[in-house]
Amino acid sequence: MAMVTECRIPEGTDETEAREILRKMCSDVTICSPKEGFFSHYVEQINEQVSENFLHKFGKLKTDEQRILTIWGVKPIHTLKLQSFYRQKSREFSEGRRADGNKAFQNKNYDQALFLYSQAVMRAPHNQGDSLAMAYANRSAVLVHLNHHQLAITDIQLALQAHYPNTLAFKVLDRLGQCHQKLGQYSLAKDAFTRATNALNVAQLDNKKLQTLNKDLTQKLEQCEGKNDENSNNGHQPVGGAQLFEGTSDVLPNASSAVSIQSSQQAGRFAVVTRCVPTGQVLMAEKPYAAVLMDNKNGTHCTHCYTRLVAPVPCPTCSGVAFCCPGCRDKALQSYHRWECKFMDLLKGSGVSLNAYLALRVITQNTLDFFKKVKPRLQESATLPSTTSPHRPNDYMSFYHLAGLDEMRPPRDFFQRSLLASFLLKILQRANYFGPFDDEGPPDKGLGEDEVLVGGLLLRHLQVIQFNAHELSGMSFGKSGENFKESKSVFLGLAVYLTVAFCNHSCYPGVARFFEGSKMVIVTLRPLSPGALIEENYGPIFTHTTRKERLRKLYSRYWFTCGCVACEGEWPIYDHMVDRKILRCQTCHSGLPSVNNTTQSHVKCLQCGASTNTVAAFKTLHQAQKLYDCGTKLLEDVRREEAITAFVRYMDAALKVVVPPLREIHLAMQALRVLVGARGTIHTPPEKK
Repeated sequence: MAMVTECRIPEGTDETEAREILRKMCSDVTICSPKEGFFSHYVEQINEQVSENFLHKFGKLKTDEQRILTIWGVKPIHTLKLQSFYRQKSREFSEGRRADGNKAFQNKNYDQALFLYSQAVMRAPHNQGDSLAMAYANRSAVLVHLNHHQLAITDIQLALQAHYPNTLAFKVLDRLGQCHQKLGQYSLAKDAFTRATNALNVAQLDNKKLQTLNKDLTQKLEQCEGKNDENSNNGHQPVGGAQLFEGTSDVLPNASSAVSIQSSQQAGRFAVVTRCVPTGQVLMAEKPYAAVLMDNKNGTHCTHCYTRLVAPVPCPTCSGVAFCCPGCRDKALQSYHRWECKFMDLLKGSGVSLNAYLALRVITQNTLDFFKKVKPRLQESATLPSTTSPHRPNDYMSFYHLAGLDEMRPPRDFFQRSLLASFLLKILQRANYFGPFDDEGPPDKGLGEDEVLVGGLLLRHLQVIQFNAHELSGMSFGKSGENFKESKSVFLGLAVYLTVAFCNHSCYPGVARFFEGSKMVIVTLRPLSPGALIEENYGPIFTHTTRKERLRKLYSRYWFTCGCVACEGEWPIYDHMVDRKILRCQTCHSGLPSVNNTTQSHVKCLQCGASTNTVAAFKTLHQAQKLYDCGTKLLEDVRREEAITAFVRYMDAALKVVVPPLREIHLAMQALRVLVGARGTIHTPPEKK
């Protein structure tokens, strides 16, 4: 999520006042863009017409439903009249792109042909002529040349479903057989070649051409005879396979058995480990409860599963989203996209934040009846997961009970979020989520019971998502392939993970993440002792950002003052680190006094009085140094898993005998973070500058 990092605070401004200025700016950004779209101007107009007395009274309202009912009674908000607005299909555009694709294909410019044919597919009308079928068929041909045989098979099947002309069907069926043959799927290949032979009966060809094609298909059938299928999974490879450390928890279905949830009045609910966990272990692996793709990634990644697109499959109605396969398309159409489809460009044009998209998605992925059944449970209190009441990461109430910090919100923040919730509610009305919409009715018509319920939930979602959403990201490796030094995380969208949400922040995080599809995998970057918090990083890392900057960013974005070990100890950034090794007491694990000379074999701990063998400690550290050097070399050689193993062993060894901060340790952690991130299955092209 966006964090205001660049803002000129007037000189002489008190630090508390500076943080409040930044907090308001960050909060506003989670509502809408101040520079793009019409919604920010709409909010400004409404703010000008609302008195401070009204805001004071509004701030005293106790429930989100009361806030929605009150905001709906503010007449000026109904000056915003909504209509569906989306990128429609165009046969003329589709056929033009297909013609351009044919030229590129003839010139053997296959990548360009694929791009043009995909545009033809995306814009072709469904159930109107044969432009869609022809676009799929032509794209299947270029996919064969690019060795994407499974995708070519899908395109051929889609072309036939879209009523590809019977007189030409033999062409795509022949191609279908060749794709199956290439994949070692001989039984399917024989079926396709047989169908192609039968299709010749209606082909409008002269006898000589028919004889030639019949002979060719007969030879292909003979080539498949007597061969057993080599590939039984239709070309689909299983995605991901992170194994949780020491098995799955009985209490937390998406976490390791070494993870537990505790709570305190100050920190709320938070995740800890219950036993020693070495570096490089998976503590959580979780699919999102809800997720949305950034608008500018709709043409490059699947709207439903977020994988990189090669041959996009369109929505039958709009041209604004794309899917990687018919399966993802159908799941989206059966769920959220049927409500959002005709309003995607309206949302984009409004300039509302990605938080708003996600707040809406939590509604649209469920039915109205679902929320009516949930309503009686909204008064339940949040509970701490236990053996008698395990965590339910797929349950709406687990999302509903995430922290929204409503007790800390100023009245104007509540008012602006209520305006946004009412805007989203208007979209749902127009999308017929509550039943047929009355176009002739007054725009300020009172809300029904169901609309009040959903409006209140939208407002709750906007509060919860502000503090609990995570980036959904992919890895970009630059121009030179999988060069880990050039790799970086690329923001793809926003998601809520209901187990990962229990992880607190640290500027010296103990875990990193990568993505198997949309599943987030949490991996330890350093060894964790029993009772240690599972701390990820919400943005600023101590090695790159000064304590003052970190405190400002975290307070302004998340409304807390960080008290992690790096902040409390005022650890220096990389550039200011002194290459001094502080040995660790082997009894209480605190830092030991400096060793005065190399002949001093033992040193006494000032905390517990125990004596530590410094000779043995430095020997261990020397061995660890070799592992660090080995990991660095493997990183340069792009040998990911071997490099991970070396750095994991280094971290476990080094942190047994020294305490951070130590530059080498943090460089190793950064290398691990990059290498672990590269395990992700979502790869993105380098971003254009």
